[in-house]
Amino acid sequence: MEKTPYVGPFLRIISSVYDFFLLLGVWFLVGSLALWLNGGEILNPALGSLLVFLSGWAFYAFFWMKNGQTLGMQVWKFRIVNTDQSHDRITLKQTFLRYLVNCGMLALLGMPLFLIYADSKKLAVNDILSKTKLEKI
Repeated sequence: MEKTPYVGPFLRIISSVYDFFLLLGVWFLVGSLALWLNGGEILNPALGSLLVFLSGWAFYAFFWMKNGQTLGMQVWKFRIVNTDQSHDRITLKQTFLRYLVNCGMLALLGMPLFLIYADSKKLAVNDILSKTKLEKI
């Protein structure tokens, strides 16, 4: 595999696969708690979808704000940083924007990731809209 100074689509997708398996555990926990709190009755699908979305965001926000890396990012040696020079760590708002755009990119089967090759700074759509970037470490 050729070394590049930026984090390309392949590494982003592979690290997301690692994180997805961790996220499944979070979703099982949240779903079990919700089922228990609801007296064993299945939740309304809209509420269940909202719980999945919010718990996914909480998972990523925690790791991105804590040290800029999820487990998948640690394995593949890259991290997320703020492009605003005033502070290195990303904000809660940036995590939400990035997560929301990532959900949209997932719905489009990851195709917007390949816009990295068209951007002069090698940034993806989620990087540009959330004013963050991924850097190799």
